[in-house]
Parts: sequence; structure tokens; C-alpha cells
Amino acid sequence: MTLEDYKKTLELCFRCSRCKWICDWDIKSARFSSICPSLKRFLFDAYSAQGRIDIARALLTGDLDYSDKLLEIVYACTLCGGCDITCKRSKGEMEPLRVLYELRAKCVADGKGPLRQHLRFAQSIEEHHNPYDEPHEGRFNLIGRKSTPRKQNGIGYFIGCTAAYKVPRIAKSALSIMNKLGMNVSILGSEEYCCGGPLYRVGLTEKAKESMQHSLEAVKKLGLGKVVFTCPGCYDAFKSIYPKLGGKVDFEPVHIVDFLARTLDQQRIKLKRIRQQVTYHDPCHLGRFMDVYEQPRKILQAIPGLKLVEMERNRDNSWCCGAGGGVKSAFGEFALWSANERLEEAQATRSDTVVTACPFCELNLSQAANASGKTLQVRDILELVDEAITF
Repeated sequence: MTLEDYKKTLELCFRCSRCKWICDWDIKSARFSSICPSLKRFLFDAYSAQGRIDIARALLTGDLDYSDKLLEIVYACTLCGGCDITCKRSKGEMEPLRVLYELRAKCVADGKGPLRQHLRFAQSIEEHHNPYDEPHEGRFNLIGRKSTPRKQNGIGYFIGCTAAYKVPRIAKSALSIMNKLGMNVSILGSEEYCCGGPLYRVGLTEKAKESMQHSLEAVKKLGLGKVVFTCPGCYDAFKSIYPKLGGKVDFEPVHIVDFLARTLDQQRIKLKRIRQQVTYHDPCHLGRFMDVYEQPRKILQAIPGLKLVEMERNRDNSWCCGAGGGVKSAFGEFALWSANERLEEAQATRSDTVVTACPFCELNLSQAANASGKTLQVRDILELVDEAITF
């Protein structure tokens, strides 16, 4: 698909502003009523979905030309999908999120995008197979697993770059839980490369295809029937992006939160008491992209002594942590600002801890908490489960 394929959305947008706010009937306060981080941060309408739709339409008709400011507007968006959810509730046939993706692809096709910061992490992915300029051979050093065990039961664990290099405690917790459940899990070892999701999200479609081809071949070599993910971005890449790029995913991708919720249904997990009040942050790629909302809440509510208090914006109304869509690399201040907005909402629940299910969300929220001096703890749900599980 290209931007031209979404002319219907470009022509039918009548600037109703639904893309800017959470759904009317869910609003509890003016303070936490916005859904678009980009618009709230930069204030001009061009930074909203309807503003970017205007830009896309004008680029196609030739009424607008590229400039540095235009590219900044296009890429200062986390692609969180909040606009897509709210728009579709009033006009179901609209595709604002697809327009945002294809607008970036057009920028690249026209030789104008992405931004230099994105080209930097694209080069790192090409040279080191991760976006963090870390040596590939160090991918598994922090979690203590360097080699790929022989296939036992056809289940693999795709660790992902952020968990491997930035928050290895998430990967350690995942491996610990699966070990306690008696699962013989294969990892891809040196064959695990970046999934390519970050490349696709900034419009580098052909580069993303190269990553996809390698990842699918690596899974095929192990003969895996199921691959478990802790990173929603990687999960989205395998389950949603790869088919769009023509990739054949002939195994079951599953996020570990969904897997653990099913295991709870089978009464295979016993959890000890943890006395704590927490609030849950829905990652965009897990919630709005994959409709995984109730599973993490089910897990948290199954831990004895744990009290879950919801933020005003939750589930498909969730406020983005600010890190996605290439924003963390190109607009670091904006990413932390958005995370701070979320942390203030979390503080309003009087909870001790913000729990999430995404390494990238945990990384950005933790950095924002440290930078602002907030006392809120940020933890991945797997850390709590690993602490609570009794066998």
C-alpha cells in the first residue's frame, strides 16, 4: 500500500478533532483528556492527525513542498495509534494511522526522510544488528545466555534489542518464569537481529524487509512452532508488519503476557502475596495494536495483596509513554515530556509503582522518573510475576 491508496481518508477528514481527545464518555477530567502527545506538546494543529492528513493530501496534490519544518512535523509523532482509535469510533472507515505510516514512507521514497537520527540507528542496525550501537556479540552478555540450546518443544523466545541491551532484568525475569514453568525455550543466539520494526516505523520499508527476511529465516532454522516476545514492538513486527511486507509467518507469535494469562487459566501458576498498590500503563503496541488489555490486569489481580488502581486514561484511551515511532532517538526531550505526563497521571492514583509490559516503555518512563526526581517506581509486569511465583 502507498499513501495514494488512502485517498479516501485524506478526502473525508472534515477536521472534527476527534483525533485529539480520548472518547467523550470516558473523560474524567480536563487534565487527563488529551490523547495526542504531539499536539499537546507542540500545540499547533499541524502536529495532530488531522493536521498531518492535510499535509499528506497537499504533498500528493503538489500544493505543498518539503521543508525541514515539515519533516519535523511528520516525524515528531510516536505513532501511538490514539488518533486511530478515536477517529474510528465516529467514522469507522477512516485510516489515520496508516496515513501516518505511508506519509513517512513517501518522505523516504522522495529522498527527504527519515531524519538524520533515524539514519544513525538504521546504520547501527545494518552494522551491529541493533539500534543502540552496541556490539552484536554482547547481545546476550547481560542475561547470561549466549548460545542457542537445541530445540526441545518448539517454543522460542525472541528477546529484542531493548531488553537485551538496556533493561536485561526483563529478559532475565522472562527466562526465570519460563524455567519455573518447566519450559524448554530456545533462543536465537547470535542469529537474533533487530526485528526491523524501528526501520519500518520511520519509513525505511526496504531496510525493514531485510531485517524481516533474516528474522524469519532464523526462526525457520530452529523449526519453532511458537515464538514468545516480551517486547510489544517486536511482537507487532512479527505479527502485523511482516505480513504487510509479504513475509510468511508460519509459526505462532505470542506476547508473554497473553501466554501467562492463558497459563493462569490452566491454574499452572501459584503466586505469593505482594503488598503493594500499583497502576498499569498500557503499551501502545500491545494494547491498541494487539488488543491485549485484560490479560495483564488479570495477572496483576491474581497476585495476592496487590491492589491495582487504574489511571484515568487506560486501555485504548491510554496515554503514550512517548518513546515510539522514532521519537526517542530524534526528539528525546519530547519523549521524556510525554513520559512525565504519564507519570503525573500515575501519581494521581496514589500508587507506589507503575507497571507496564514493554521494555521501551519501562526504559523511557524510568528515565523520566529519574530526571524529574519522582519517587514512583517503574517495573515490568514480568518482574512482579517472577517475584511472586512460588514454583
